[in-house]
Amino acid sequence: MSYFEAPQSVVVVGGGIVGASIAWHLSQSNTTNTTIVAGKVGGIATPNSFAWVNAGSTDAKFYYDFRRRSMNRWRQIEEEVPGLSDYIKWDGSLNWEIKNETKREEYGEKLKAWGYGVVTVNKTEIETSYAPELREDFLPNWALRYTEEGHMEAHIVAEKLIEQAQANGASLLETNVTSLFKNDGRVVGVVLNNGQVVHADHVVVAGGLGSVDLLAAENISLPLTPRAGLLANTVAIDKGLLKGVFYTNDLHMRQTADGRIRFGSDYSDSDPTDNPQAVADDLFAKLQNAFREGDKIGYDYYTVGYRPTPEDGFPILGETGLDGVTVAVMHSGVSNGALVGQIISKQVLTGEKDPMLADFLLSRFSNTTIAAPKNAAAQRRAKLHWKNRICYRAR
Repeated sequence: MSYFEAPQSVVVVGGGIVGASIAWHLSQSNTTNTTIVAGKVGGIATPNSFAWVNAGSTDAKFYYDFRRRSMNRWRQIEEEVPGLSDYIKWDGSLNWEIKNETKREEYGEKLKAWGYGVVTVNKTEIETSYAPELREDFLPNWALRYTEEGHMEAHIVAEKLIEQAQANGASLLETNVTSLFKNDGRVVGVVLNNGQVVHADHVVVAGGLGSVDLLAAENISLPLTPRAGLLANTVAIDKGLLKGVFYTNDLHMRQTADGRIRFGSDYSDSDPTDNPQAVADDLFAKLQNAFREGDKIGYDYYTVGYRPTPEDGFPILGETGLDGVTVAVMHSGVSNGALVGQIISKQVLTGEKDPMLADFLLSRFSNTTIAAPKNAAAQRRAKLHWKNRICYRAR
């Protein structure tokens, strides 16, 4: 039986929704000091995410179970952290992205069998109860409504979790980590970009795509791909225009806490960064066409975010093979962040491994290497993952 010694100090690398959740959970320990190192409080990918909290967007039952459990944990956290309820809404989602109605129905029945809250709503119900301002010809004959789902202003939630962690005694360093600091082969801290060493008994790497280079320096490969996602935003308008998340054939939209409509699409056959303004303009035209008085909706800006997407689509959580270092990287951090914070902090503090972690270990990727980008454009996109790109259209 191995002996576990609880760490007296832990450094969390990353200030997005995942790092913030881990840090907040860790900060509740009375015996461990937590230090958060974040180049940007609120994260890099987190502010540019659609921030839909769901479990219904996977065909894998084990991953559905993980996400569903995380949704429940978010509800608990909302009760525990003051002010979060203003930025997390549980008003469900309407889904008709599956064009084939037979397949859509089958997918809904599968989720029902798993225990998910799924109901079928017809066009009249959608129009009267969830979005009376949408055009009738935009609406489907019927849609699947996932009653338990929500959405959040993820960067604000991350900021508030870090604020609460600080109130619990955690320290915050708004800077970047350049490398891990080792002594006798064991990681005992991190090196900041000014050369300062922050000592710690344990390091949790939750820096999204920034985690790749940090661990690669220790010959640990993270099979992550920076996948670009473009989201556009209207000016603030009537806050009651949409109720919940709308996930349609080619337009995804929700209304933010400040009244904007945030909207995007899937880009499986194209790269939105090739001509992002053109993509944003096209999306905005689709949005205007979706509403009865779409010409009265004003466009504001678009963002481009780079999702830290693991090779097989599932989170990478737990041991790295390097003594004293735990990793937590994934897409989607918004849906998964609550549970990841809970179980990763518990493992770090007590050595206890949640059974669900077995499906998400880095060790599942045997002999994994990171392929270099094949061309100049790909190299450019890979280097942009750390930038928070917000672009306004000239008026």
